[in-house]
Amino acid sequence: MSQETDSRPSVVVIGGGYAGIRAARELDDIADVVLVEPRDSFRHNIGSLRATVQPDWAPNIFMSYERLLSRGSVVHDRAARVEPGRVELVSGEVLRPDFLVLATGSRYPFPAKDGEESSEKSKDNYARTAKELERADHAVILGAGAVGIEMAGEILAQWPDKKVTLLDPSSDVLGGNYPEKLRTALRKMITEAGVDLRLGEGFTELPEVPAGVVAPFTAQTTTGQTIEADLWLRCFGGAVPSDYLAGSLAAARNTSGTVRVGDDMRVEDHETVYAVGDIADLGLPTAFLADLQAEVAAKNIRRHIVGEKEGQDATFADPFPHLVVPFGPGKGTGWLVHQEDLLDDASVAQLKGDHLLVAMYTDKLGLTEGAWTLGH
Repeated sequence: MSQETDSRPSVVVIGGGYAGIRAARELDDIADVVLVEPRDSFRHNIGSLRATVQPDWAPNIFMSYERLLSRGSVVHDRAARVEPGRVELVSGEVLRPDFLVLATGSRYPFPAKDGEESSEKSKDNYARTAKELERADHAVILGAGAVGIEMAGEILAQWPDKKVTLLDPSSDVLGGNYPEKLRTALRKMITEAGVDLRLGEGFTELPEVPAGVVAPFTAQTTTGQTIEADLWLRCFGGAVPSDYLAGSLAAARNTSGTVRVGDDMRVEDHETVYAVGDIADLGLPTAFLADLQAEVAAKNIRRHIVGEKEGQDATFADPFPHLVVPFGPGKGTGWLVHQEDLLDDASVAQLKGDHLLVAMYTDKLGLTEGAWTLGH
C-alpha cells in the first residue's frame, strides 16, 4: 500500500475491536486508512455474557463495519507478519503504510469472547450455550474476577433458582488494585444472591467434559472437596496474541505478548508505530481505556501528518479510575475514584447494566437504529 493520488499518508490499523475502530475513525478524514480485521462484524464483548443467557438479545453484540469509515476501507483478513512500514496478510497481500497502529486486543475463553470470524457461527455458539444453561441444574463458574461475577449475575437474573457455584483459588474476589470496600460489597452481593462462593479453592484439573455443555461431572478441588455439577464455564485465562510481529517490532514484545509503549502510545523505539488496547503494556485492559489510548495515538499521528512542530504530543493517563460490575440488568456495584460511596444497583443499571453500552457503540460505528446488526 502506498500513498494514494490525493497524497494522503497511509495508516494501517491492525484489529477492529474497541481500540481499532476508534483509531481508524479518528484518522479517516486525514489519511488513507485501512482497518485489517478478520471478523465479519464488530463484536461488542461488553454484552457477550448477556448474549450467553438471552438468545433474543444476542444479536446486539454483532455490529457491522460498513459505516465506520467514509473514505477508508475495512479488509477482512488477518495479519501474518507485521514490521514497520510493511504488513503482510494471510491472503498474501502486502500493505506498506506510513503509520501503523497495533490494536489486536486479547483472547479470552468463551463466552466472554468468541474467536469465530463468522457472525453466524458465533451466534450459533451463544444460542447453543444459552440452551445448555437453561437445561443445567448446577453451573460451576471458574474465576471470581469481574467476568466470573458478571456471568453468575446474568445466569441468576435469567434463572433465579438455578444452583451456581463460583470458585477461585485466590483469597478474594476481583484481582487488581481496587479498594477493599468494593471487594466486600461484591462478596455480599454474590452470596446474598445464593451463589456458593468458594475462595482459595479451585479444581485440581479442569473437567474432561467440554465447557458450556450439559454433561454431569465430578471434580476434586484443591481443598480436598468434591463438587458434582452438570455444566461449567471458564472465566479466567486471557492471552495477548502478538506473534505476528516481526523484525524490530518482535523485539518490543514482552513475554506476556504485550508491546512496550510510552505514554504517547508509540511502540518503544518506533516513531511511526503505535500500540493501543490490550496489546499495549499498560496493564489496563478495558474497552473504555482502549478507546482513550486509541484517541491519543490518533492525535499524535495527526500531528505528524499536519506537521505540527509546536506544543507537545498527546499522552495517555487514566482520567478517573473506576470499575462498574453489573450483576444482571438491574443489580450490581462499582467504584469511582472520586466518590466516597460505592455505586448502588440503580446507578450501575443506568451506567451499564441495563443496556451494556450497546447504543454507545452503534453510534461509534456510525450505525443507525434498526440497521446496526447483521442478520437481525
